[in-house]
Amino acid sequence: MVRLVEFEAAMEERVRFIEDTPRDQIIEKSIARLNAGEDRKALVAAAALAVSRSTELPADHHGGPVHPTAGIHAVIGMMERLGEADRDLPVLQCVALANKHIHLPSMGPAAMVSFDDLNRDVTAEKALARLEKAMFDREPRLAERAMTLACEKATRGQILESLLTISLRRNNLDDHYFLYPIYAMRAADAIGWEWAPILMRPVVRFLSRHASFDAFGEFDEASITEGIDLYKRFPELEALFDEHGLSAERVPEKTGAHETAAIEALAEEMGRVSTIAAIPEMVARAMGQGLSLEGTCEAMSLGGGRIFLRSHSNNPFDVHIHTGIAARRYLIGFPEVSFRNKALALIGWAWSYEVRYLDHTLTWDWQVGDDALSKAGADELLAGIESGILGIDGYDVTNLPVAINHLVAFDAVHDVTRLAEAYMKAGHDPEDLFRLTTALVSREDASEMHAYKLQQAAWEEFHICREPWRWVHAVSAVKQCAVVVPTKPCRVYPEITLSLAA
Repeated sequence: MVRLVEFEAAMEERVRFIEDTPRDQIIEKSIARLNAGEDRKALVAAAALAVSRSTELPADHHGGPVHPTAGIHAVIGMMERLGEADRDLPVLQCVALANKHIHLPSMGPAAMVSFDDLNRDVTAEKALARLEKAMFDREPRLAERAMTLACEKATRGQILESLLTISLRRNNLDDHYFLYPIYAMRAADAIGWEWAPILMRPVVRFLSRHASFDAFGEFDEASITEGIDLYKRFPELEALFDEHGLSAERVPEKTGAHETAAIEALAEEMGRVSTIAAIPEMVARAMGQGLSLEGTCEAMSLGGGRIFLRSHSNNPFDVHIHTGIAARRYLIGFPEVSFRNKALALIGWAWSYEVRYLDHTLTWDWQVGDDALSKAGADELLAGIESGILGIDGYDVTNLPVAINHLVAFDAVHDVTRLAEAYMKAGHDPEDLFRLTTALVSREDASEMHAYKLQQAAWEEFHICREPWRWVHAVSAVKQCAVVVPTKPCRVYPEITLSLAA
């Protein structure tokens, strides 16, 4: 007898609300629930569960539970730092996105079967071995069963180590093979690990399938061919690990003040590259010279931020520099993840497709040279940034003049970025700047929470990285905000404002 996944009564009601409410009513009805005292975090959790149990993975990574789940961690983070007037915005966007995916014929509705016949008399090691074999053999249903057991028997770090056996190699084909598992785990961290068996089942289904490269409409044939080539060249990354003699004994995990000069040197070298795919050698060499895992990640974070600010790209989905580094920082913290996998994750970052393709966009000078800007007050600069962003007439992603990877940012995006750099270098409050970008980004829905993920990653990296270079992350948040907020179509925020005004 087949039985579908169900939750305890209160959560089941929330999940069914998101699944069953018509798309044209979801905003109005969600606002009514929040006004009646619905817990914001519980509604976000329900959105994650609904999109996980009631959508199917499409051929590419744009759809189903991939991005809605990966954005949950950012939604919670943004919600917590917004003022009361704006705190509902990311929640409503999250609910609307889950509801949209469930109601689109290409993704939903779907049904998640409950595994009532699992043999739970197994060890964590046995469950993880089954998981790895199922993913390697491309057996998605067996992988789901094994993941359900792993969530009961194993630690988060042990599960992550098993997922890396597949996702590290596949990263060169498509970053989402690496990012989706990690951000799904961060989603479970944010809403409660008791929901991990539901959130992680689509993840291993994603990792267990045969990739359909032709489905990636935004990638041209050369990019696909390059990705396949780099996938086959993964042994070159492993060779860098060996050539530089990397080991846990030689490369410490923790950083400290003694590494500041080495971190800046690597960040500077990375920040001025013309070919991003050349970075793995730099990263492996720095670790071979004794730079810690955390120090290497910090240098990559600062160098990656500089690369992002050099890019003229106006692609609203260009967030993987920041989200990829934040994901790698997350896995460094797990003692169960092997040193080799941690180091290979750092070395392989630059071979991620949605990082390495930006070579042709590195045309901007990100250094401010206007003394007048540096003398402006904080309020004046913040007002200029906000009005500048809201004054941009952005692209419509449903009707683009060129391929999305070749969109060039408007001059106004560059102008706003320079204002943000002047703001930070004048020593003004970064939290005011992040609150502004967070509130503005909460209005957009064209990027399906890509913008949310960059905002959260930039905020996290800003607070982890050291002075005097961490300003690049605050400015990156503004630059990406200026790209994505004007992007069309924007359907959800107008509905929110109309419902609130009624």
